[in-house]
Amino acid sequence: MSKKKKINKDKNKIVKSINNNIRSSVRKLNPILRGIVGKKVDVAIRDLQFSEKRITKDIRKTINSAVANAENNFQYDIDLIRV
Repeated sequence: MSKKKKINKDKNKIVKSINNNIRSSVRKLNPILRGIVGKKVDVAIRDLQFSEKRITKDIRKTINSAVANAENNFQYDIDLIRV
């Protein structure tokens, strides 16, 4: 009597990239992250490049890692990926 596995039938496929080593407070991260959520990846990375905050470099690296994982591991189209 094992548990039944839940199958995600949602059309939105999720790729995660988690960076636990960011040394910044949530109070400083949230305004930056609210500005890029829902945008396409190339637009979000472009917005982060022009930000003057120090932490945006780490956020860009994490987003680029998630895009690389989506492309190589799951064969997703990069142009359709959103943050």
